Amino acid sequence: MSGEYRRAALIATAVTLPLLILGLLTVAAITGADGNSGSGRTASAPAPLTATAPLHAAAQAAPCAKVLAQLPVQLGRLDPRVVHVRPDTPNVVAWGDPAVVLACGVGRPAALHPGSSEQVFNAGDLAGPYYVVSRSGNANVYTIVDRQPYVAITVPAKYQAADILPTLVGAVGKALPTAVCSTDPNTPNPDRLCTRRKD
Repeated sequence: MSGEYRRAALIATAVTLPLLILGLLTVAAITGADGNSGSGRTASAPAPLTATAPLHAAAQAAPCAKVLAQLPVQLGRLDPRVVHVRPDTPNVVAWGDPAVVLACGVGRPAALHPGSSEQVFNAGDLAGPYYVVSRSGNANVYTIVDRQPYVAITVPAKYQAADILPTLVGAVGKALPTAVCSTDPNTPNPDRLCTRRKD
């Protein structure tokens, strides 16, 4: 083999080998291979959730569609979950495991009735939306009471509500900007109080 031919072969090998290694690393990264045959690791998604349709899901389909359009796909670090609702409705959305669940078109909270002194809260915006808090197992349920329809957000104890509520309550506020009742006990028109809502 001539010196020129040997030098060209060495140069070709020096260029080709790094490109080959780079290609193999790229394929391994894409396929999740870790160097052991058949032992690529993939994170398994949590099983789909099963939920019951909110009480007024069908009747409140139009305003709930506005709420759903404002919701984030990803809720902070929480991935979206698949939810199977019976009867079928899109009005229940969830993220994370354990799941944060938003249900649009739920019934009136039991604590909200004429004469109720239930405390109401907002997520940092005095214009609302305002919600009441109840307990359900190992989670808190934040039900928005001054918008039509009622919207419930269930947050498991594992999470800080302050990391969850501003985004979801804010989305409801964008979708439904007008309060349908007052949460101010000093309102000049007591008939407008949320505790006296007819629905």
